[in-house]
Amino acid sequence: MPDLNADIEQERIWIIKAKKDITAFKPLYEKYYDALFRFFVRRTDDEEICADLCSTTFFKALDSLSSYQWQGKPFGAWLFKIGQNELRKHYRDRKPIFVIEQDKLNCCDHFQELSEPDYLQLLITILDELPEDDLRLLELKFFEMCSFEEISTLMGIGISATKMRLYRLLDKLKKRLIKEDDKARL
Repeated sequence: MPDLNADIEQERIWIIKAKKDITAFKPLYEKYYDALFRFFVRRTDDEEICADLCSTTFFKALDSLSSYQWQGKPFGAWLFKIGQNELRKHYRDRKPIFVIEQDKLNCCDHFQELSEPDYLQLLITILDELPEDDLRLLELKFFEMCSFEEISTLMGIGISATKMRLYRLLDKLKKRLIKEDDKARL
């Protein structure tokens, strides 16, 4: 398991170098491009739009790098905030979408008796009803594999609040899935 403090320190060094020489930004770009692209794919399901959003996000990050203030947090938190703002601009006149890969949905043993289409439809229906912040929390934790510290930075809430909110959300989802499953069996 990678050492988070060592990773953050390495990022700090890359940022200092990139502020002096733009070519030194390359390791940050390489570290975050795939994660940022996946973030956009799950929200647009259009690779061309994702590429454009990634490009704009990295351009804005580079353009603002001189004013970036080191806070001892992963650079990705700042980068994803820029990406989230770009996504909001993209969806100003449209409803955002979320795309979840099917293999990521097969997570609950309780529902193995349900046929796959029924289970997936039930889960999609429930996820569609969630507020955007709750979806974002689930996405960051389970799809982007962010730490609680990274999530708290990205969402602007404390680490303990992040943990509490996630565990309450998971409990609520589990109860809702069981309730809907029980109804379907009647």
